[in-house]
Amino acid sequence: MRRWVHPEKARYYQADLVEDLLGGWSVVTAWGGLGSRRGRMRTAWVATREEGMARLEAIEKRRRQRGYHSIETEHLV
Repeated sequence: MRRWVHPEKARYYQADLVEDLLGGWSVVTAWGGLGSRRGRMRTAWVATREEGMARLEAIEKRRRQRGYHSIETEHLV
């Protein structure tokens, strides 16, 4: 799972590449306000793992362009 925060706007964005039980792949994204119980989530199915990884890289590039900073997610479960 990858997670980014925008401290000035108090926003977060996270994305993960997930394999389902049948071997299909999807990119799950979630975003919202820090400290808020509100937020949104979206699932986008992708044809291959490589396509999903490319989508995650595009998301990371877009988040950085918009002022978000990557944070460690090892402690998040």
